[in-house]
Amino acid sequence: MKILLMWGEKESEMRTIFDALHKDGHDIVYWVGGNESEHLTPPGAPFHDFFGAWAAQRARGLENEYIEPASRNLIDSMAPIESHILTMMNKRYNTAGVDERKHVYFTMLAYWNYVIERYKPDCVVYGVIPHSNFGNIVDELAKKKGIKRICLDDTWVGTHTLIYHDFWKGSDELRDEIKKLEHKKVSVEDLCEGFQDYWREQMGTGGVEPVYATEQRKMFEGWGGSFRWIRIITRTYRSGSFLRLATGYIRRLFARDLSHEYAEVVKKPDWNVPYVYFPLSQQPERTSSPQGLVYADLLLAAETLAAALPKGWELWVKEHPTQWWLRTKRFSSVRYPGYYHRLANIPNVRVVPIHTDTFALSEKAGAVAVTTGTAGWEALLKGKCPLMFGIPWWRDCPGVYPVHDVASCRKAIEEIQNGAKADKDDMLRFLFAVDKVSIHAHFETTPSWKENDVHDRNLPGIIDRVCSELRKMEA
Repeated sequence: MKILLMWGEKESEMRTIFDALHKDGHDIVYWVGGNESEHLTPPGAPFHDFFGAWAAQRARGLENEYIEPASRNLIDSMAPIESHILTMMNKRYNTAGVDERKHVYFTMLAYWNYVIERYKPDCVVYGVIPHSNFGNIVDELAKKKGIKRICLDDTWVGTHTLIYHDFWKGSDELRDEIKKLEHKKVSVEDLCEGFQDYWREQMGTGGVEPVYATEQRKMFEGWGGSFRWIRIITRTYRSGSFLRLATGYIRRLFARDLSHEYAEVVKKPDWNVPYVYFPLSQQPERTSSPQGLVYADLLLAAETLAAALPKGWELWVKEHPTQWWLRTKRFSSVRYPGYYHRLANIPNVRVVPIHTDTFALSEKAGAVAVTTGTAGWEALLKGKCPLMFGIPWWRDCPGVYPVHDVASCRKAIEEIQNGAKADKDDMLRFLFAVDKVSIHAHFETTPSWKENDVHDRNLPGIIDRVCSELRKMEA
């Protein structure tokens, strides 16, 4: 098979991947990866630096090729994903206006259409759900041209990674397995050891913070935040940019930022009022775009929910803490000036303090709504039926209410009011199905893990499954 590969940066990782694909008889005809591994590029395959592709630059060796501009027919055929692409550009083109973003998109569209037509891959293989502007352009072009695709989705539950042939649709294999188990009894002891531990941990009192959130909290709060600043100051002092850093920091100390605007609209919870809990997602990130679909616009989701509320109910909204940790408190294209005021001005919306315990908010809520956020999955584990706007990895779990307009939100809330609950047996069957069809490996890592060890331990299993899927495609 001829493979267009969009995967990886680390040399040890890519060496393993290339060796496995070559051993199975596959040819890499084009590779998007990290600069540090460029020397591993298979002979004859153009290498494209990931960040260069992100910036609409061409692969090395193709800089001077004549490529026709995108035609109107091509642009019109891609219209369903254009808004997603423009939203994904928040990550790389934060200050760019719509016209600039659109021209960059048209440039990328012409280039990647040329690449696919020239190199004619049989399959595009991604190391993760495509969520870069160019990655999603390739995915859509490949789908329209009948080219197969493979991508991975790390669940962060136990050690399980799902594999998709179309991330928009999810896993047909998982849905088939769920259907097979529909009337079968599954106990906790039937789960794999990792899921058993996870289940018992989650079924305890309160809630268990996801490992990645714990790591981020350690990095940005308390002593972790202090050590982070010490490292930044040391690095900038050595590089000679300390004065610029200090000047910028002092200027921001006196500048209006997200925390100031949030403080202007925040209200303390009134636990006597019935409410739907809607935690905001960190943005820009793939969990909101593309996986949040059009509801990457969280204000649209909030307006839709608020319009569906029963009389006397409120919509309680809380900012994601990592929005300020990872993206800083500065205004941006995803949290622009006036964003929180627009949110608070939606009828029946209450913006609650950012440090309000999310588990308490979820537990006491009449219903929980998310785009794709972990709070929805956590609600399922506690017996609540979440309203889901997007396409998270747990989208096919029984008990979920997929919503897409006011009417579907209103119906879901009414059913929850009338006693609808997530069934424990359904949850166990779902986890058993995930265990059966998933790859038993982590792909992502966190700072506290020994990253090389994680990849050494998990990568072979992931690559074996990818190669197995490619063999099925060839059969």
